[in-house]
Parts: sequence; structure tokens; C-alpha cells
Amino acid sequence: MEMLNFYKLKGKPMRIMFSERDPSKRLSGRGNVFVKNLDESIDNKQLSDMFSAFGKVLSCKVVRDASGVSKGYGFVQFYSELSVNIACNVRNGTLIRNQHIHVSPFVSRRQWDESRVFTNVYVKNLAETTTDDDLKMIFEEFGEITSAVVMKDKEGKSRMFGFVNFEKAEAAVTAIDKMNGTIVDEKELHVGRAQRKKNRIQDLKVIFKLEKIKRDMKTRKGTNLYVKNLDYSVDNTKLQELFSEFGTIISCKVMVHPNRISKGVGFVEFSTSEEASKAMLKMNGKVVGNKPIYVSLAQCKEEHKLHLHTQFNNLPWNVVSSTIAPSPHQHPIFSQAWPPMSIPNTMVPQPFCPILYPHDPPVGLYHSLPMPLLQPNLWNTYRRI
Repeated sequence: MEMLNFYKLKGKPMRIMFSERDPSKRLSGRGNVFVKNLDESIDNKQLSDMFSAFGKVLSCKVVRDASGVSKGYGFVQFYSELSVNIACNVRNGTLIRNQHIHVSPFVSRRQWDESRVFTNVYVKNLAETTTDDDLKMIFEEFGEITSAVVMKDKEGKSRMFGFVNFEKAEAAVTAIDKMNGTIVDEKELHVGRAQRKKNRIQDLKVIFKLEKIKRDMKTRKGTNLYVKNLDYSVDNTKLQELFSEFGTIISCKVMVHPNRISKGVGFVEFSTSEEASKAMLKMNGKVVGNKPIYVSLAQCKEEHKLHLHTQFNNLPWNVVSSTIAPSPHQHPIFSQAWPPMSIPNTMVPQPFCPILYPHDPPVGLYHSLPMPLLQPNLWNTYRRI
């Protein structure tokens, strides 16, 4: 083990340690140290030599990409947990090869995601010319920064987002509160906690659910109006002018396509339900720009479907089926009943065995066709003879 540990086999350094049958020791992370901001020239053996003075090292690894280049961080597994505390206190912040390394106890991804304490900040919507130094300069007023990186593509162009890691968690929280939504280089920055995609999607779902609940509350209060059949020339300002005479408008918006062309619908929210009711009565059917507008209370998708379903079911049957109801002198469509005896025999088609040709419909379709009152020539057409 002493001779072959860290020996390169097919370009990759081997790591040899005693087999541990108990999986709890491997999975718990006890005795594990996380080291970052390492120089690219540091390999597994050099990292082991740096920490071997603090206790027995079981395993040591510098994380590398597919091409074998160091990612700048690694892990050191000690035999004793006491060695972890000593190594963190002594090595954290030390200067090694012109870089201050960061040493801390290992924290699993699950513990990191569930923890409310964080130091890494995600910054989006950066200018294309923003560099690592510019990003660090923007956030250095909030506290000491250990790293600031602008992410780039394979061609070296900025992807217009980056990460800033602070020394203290309080500085990260302050930076988010102060910088989120600010304008830098004519762009509005989005600043938040750095998260994995899975956790970010979960948080967004919670936010969208809360927004939906707020919209539903506004709908139940009867203060939000839905306006459709708007002229394409009507924008937010024009829509607010049309409804401003009926009360205080909290929000007013015309929905548009990605090309900024109006969809012909919009929403107007009033401060009270009385103002909304008055506006609905006065404005429904009013001609705006040669088009009569339709105004009603805004409903969520589920409530709108239920409303239409109830409205359709409450209609009289003769209204619903007026376009499909058969004549009283004929049998219903798709009926297999034979016509009454009063009809002349010449008008009654006789049972037959249909002659099927290629591309003909199934045999059952002939029996489902209306039999009464068919002329012989029409019947022959159905038989395709």
C-alpha cells in the first residue's frame, strides 16, 4: 500500500486503503475534510502530505474533470475526528502556491440543501463584458469574498451568470437583500442563494403556488375583472384610462404575445368589489375601437371549466340538441330499427350481405347507417355496387 498508493495507472493515480465493511462509517462523512481553492498543480500525494501532520490519513483525492485537469478542490479522510478540527483550525486560510485555501468539515449534499446557512451566492443577468474581478468588485463591500467566478462556455464567452462565495453567511444574506433587483451596466441583476436545479425547481413551485393562492383570493373577493375582445391598439395605459372612472385601480395589464402584439385580453383589479361590479355593469358590451368588449369577473382555470360545464348542463334539452335532434317522422341517426309498415315496400331496403372492396369501412358500419327513407339509388351508393 505504501509503494503503490498514488501510483499512476493508465494516467490515473490509484488510491489504496484498508477495506471497511461497515458502510455507516463511509456514508456518515465523519473524519472527512473538504479543501477548495487549490492550485491546479497540486495532486493527490501533495494534498496528502499537506495534511498528514495532523493525523493518520486514510484517503486523499483531488477532483478532476474528464481531461484530467484539477477542479481546484478535494477531500481528505482522517482516521480520527479530532484531526479534522485541528486541520481546519490550522490550514484554513493559509497561503499555498499564491492561493488562500479553504478547509472545512465535509457536509453532504443533503445536509447542505436542508441547511439554512449558506455562503455561496448565484448572480444572473450579468453584462457580457463582466469579468471575475468586476464581479468581485461589485460584491466586496458586503464582506470578505473567497471566490468570484463568471461562468463561460467552451469558446470562452461569458454565459452572463456567476457565483460569489463569501467568508461569512451573514455577508451572503446581506448581498442578496441589497443587490437583488439592482441595475448594473444597464441590466437588472438577479441575486439569490446558489442551489442545485432540483432544489431551485422545488422552491419555484412553492412560490408559484403561493402566487396562485393570492390570485384565487383576489378572484373570490370579486375585485379582479377579465376583459376580452380588446382592440389591438389598446395597451396598459389605454385600458387603465377606460376603467379609471369607476374607482381605484390596483393593477391593470393587457396580455401580449412574445412579439409584443396584444392577445386581445386583459385584467383590471380594483380596490373593492363594489367598484369592480360597477365597472363590469357599465363596460360590458361597450364599443372600444370598433369592437364591443366583454367584461366579467376573473376566474381560475378550474372554476371557469366548472362554470361552463354547469351552464351547459342547465340548458333545456331541446336547445342543446336542436341541431342534432331527428325529425319526428324519421328514426334517429344510428338506429337499427326498421321503418313502420305504412311506408311503401319500394322505399324499404332489404337485408343484404355487403360486398366489401379494398379501403371499405368495417361491416358494422353498414348496420349502423340509418335505414329508413333511403332511395334505392342512395342505398346502392352505400353498398358500393
